[in-house]
Amino acid sequence: MNTAVYSIQQVVRMMEHSELFACILLNEAGYYTYANQRFCRVTGWSPISLLETRADAYIHYADLDFFRHQLTNCRQNHGQKFSATVRYVHGHQTHTIQWELCCYANDLEEAIVGMGVLLSGEPLEEFAATKYAHQFNEYLDGVQDGFFALNRNWVFTRVNRFFEQVTNLSRHEMIGRSFWDIFPDSPDQPYAVAMRKAFDLGQTITFEQPWPPSYHFAVSASPSKEGIICYFIDISLQKKQQLELLANEIKLKAILDSTTDVNIMISPDMHILNFNRTAGILAEEYFQTKLYEGANFMNYVMPELRESFQDNFNRALSGEKLTMERPVSLPNGDAMWFQFLYYPVYSEAGDMLGVAMNITNINGRKTAEMKLLQQYDKMREIAYLQSHEARAPLSNILGLINVLMLYTEKTDDPEILQVLDHLHVSAARLDTVIQKIVSNTRHESD
Repeated sequence: MNTAVYSIQQVVRMMEHSELFACILLNEAGYYTYANQRFCRVTGWSPISLLETRADAYIHYADLDFFRHQLTNCRQNHGQKFSATVRYVHGHQTHTIQWELCCYANDLEEAIVGMGVLLSGEPLEEFAATKYAHQFNEYLDGVQDGFFALNRNWVFTRVNRFFEQVTNLSRHEMIGRSFWDIFPDSPDQPYAVAMRKAFDLGQTITFEQPWPPSYHFAVSASPSKEGIICYFIDISLQKKQQLELLANEIKLKAILDSTTDVNIMISPDMHILNFNRTAGILAEEYFQTKLYEGANFMNYVMPELRESFQDNFNRALSGEKLTMERPVSLPNGDAMWFQFLYYPVYSEAGDMLGVAMNITNINGRKTAEMKLLQQYDKMREIAYLQSHEARAPLSNILGLINVLMLYTEKTDDPEILQVLDHLHVSAARLDTVIQKIVSNTRHESD
């Protein structure tokens, strides 16, 4: 037999004749499919009439939304318990029941099981028995979250085991004592403000309460005729993760704000998701308007860059990473060089979040590069001119030396022969140097 079905049937059998607990079953449509004798006796409704009654029928309007909300939580979180204090108004009678609700499901059916205890509506003697107190406390102690109840004088009437663990106080140390004696009233504490608000307005108040050193709770304070019922769950892990994410976000923003680069994240529909300090400053300088999250980024793109931006943005959305360099006209008529980097940004799940754009001022580097190119071109021109201007007269000199060398056979003068030999060697060396200059110049040109 399926475990969920077995659990439902087991609850029905155990609770049918209970004198302490009300027990109900609700189907997917929110109608009663079962109610034990205790619930029928308290409400005065017959088991047959209940089968055509919705679970939210006869509920006080102030409790209706919260009760429906808890039913939705049950359906969305099978197997988890959710509490709800509900006032039923029928004729001239009002009954308040504290419910613990849990949804069980299998392939054939889904059902919400409700186990409740009557808080008001019958003589108090029925609830003063030691047997009831013991069984009800055992039931509350089985709940994995925190619970305590106060009367209208702010005195503890009930606490569960988890609350004892959190406070390091036993229930005997708390029950009968004022809440404010143990937890002093302070406008700086969320619990103090919320508890008084719930009491004064008669509304369920939810809030978060840090509880050093180990806990952080999400708390629900619900009013009743007897006082206040508080239910709280431990969200310490979720809070720690939130704080870590916030710390990382602050560090990342500090890094981005300290750089002179422009950093902007743009959604697929071209709205600004995030930007750094430099981007905000440049937006005011260029466009005389402030940058803000949610703004249409196209309002901050210069007309001369729109076509290029649109093309690069679309390519980045398709998964490419792009880099381009180009001059940009300034408001004063000058131009500066910038490097534009576009790259896609994805979530951890792999969903496209948008495009990140990084803009770097490279005017200094570009100016230096262009100056070096100009110097290089000038040096090539000088080398070319020098090599070719010197080449012509050297060729003439070499020709004359060759002619003179013909006369060496007609003279025996050693000085003339030595001079001619030196001229020939020097001219040959000069010719070698010029040829090397010409060769290097041609090589650089290629």
